[in-house]
Amino acid sequence: MYRIAICDDDETFLHHLSRKTEEILSENALIRGTDFEIESFCEAAPMQRRILENETAFQLLLLDIELSTENGMTLAKTLRKHQVTCSIIYITSHRDYVFDCFDTQPLWYLLKPVDFEKFRDILLSDYRRNYADARLVLKIEGRLISIPYADIYALEATQHLTRIWLKDGCRDWNGALSALKPQLPTFSFCQSHNSYILNLSHVKEIQSADALMDDGRTFPISRRYHDQTLDRYFAFLKL
Repeated sequence: MYRIAICDDDETFLHHLSRKTEEILSENALIRGTDFEIESFCEAAPMQRRILENETAFQLLLLDIELSTENGMTLAKTLRKHQVTCSIIYITSHRDYVFDCFDTQPLWYLLKPVDFEKFRDILLSDYRRNYADARLVLKIEGRLISIPYADIYALEATQHLTRIWLKDGCRDWNGALSALKPQLPTFSFCQSHNSYILNLSHVKEIQSADALMDDGRTFPISRRYHDQTLDRYFAFLKL
């Protein structure tokens, strides 16, 4: 799950930024509580404690720099000193800090009022980067197998098994497709048929009853799932 922490002492702006962040991710077929979560902080200290207790608590921090009694950049320096590697976007009213923040390795520096079109591009880019190397880990024939999501073309329910179609061949997992579905990133995987889930990153074209993949293979799209698959594919292309 992609976890975002927002820290700003202006509660009105904090709420607005949280809502806009959720809107951007939801508009791109991501589900709060399944694909992402957002936590808000009015002060730096509680956020710092949370992260130092668990260095992977968040994948992205949205930080104001000048807080009422603290400094967001000081927080970021402390986190980097403790080898916390999550992305950081500074969102501030003050242009003066832009050259002082480089040693905290920020992803971006945005000025208020926020250009939310720019913020959208940065947010979605960071989301994609976080999931570029994500993997599905399964026990197959007594061994744990790690399969990069990017290598999966489709998953098929067949004969009480789930067949995982890969670029070169396939792997069979002794379990139901419905059990695997919650583990798949919803931004790139879409159910196209009662028995099939497609990886949209390999779809070249949505046809009337099939999806043409980038390697020339086709997988079925049922009438029931056709419109949903088409909508999800267009949403994916916008990411």
